Amino acid sequence: MGKIAKYKFLTFFVVSFDLFNEPPHVHIIKEKGNFVNPAKLWLSSLEWAEKGDLNEKDAQLAFKIVKKNQVKLLDLFHQMKIGNKVKSIILN
Repeated sequence: MGKIAKYKFLTFFVVSFDLFNEPPHVHIIKEKGNFVNPAKLWLSSLEWAEKGDLNEKDAQLAFKIVKKNQVKLLDLFHQMKIGNKVKSIILN
């Protein structure tokens, strides 16, 4: 698991296995939430694959943050895919 970004209580990460098996996406969890069922949002289409344990309010916030930072997150995903080390960023 590679943590690529943080926004307040939301953590955005990529699972290394997914880099080569699925289109660009991020998994999202609440910092103090349950890690068992992360949300998953496709970065290119901005569609939910699953909302996991995020409630509707948190899912709407995560969507807004991903949409605002879509280009940055896509770049981080692709950097990981080609094997570059990625430093986690703080989103606004």
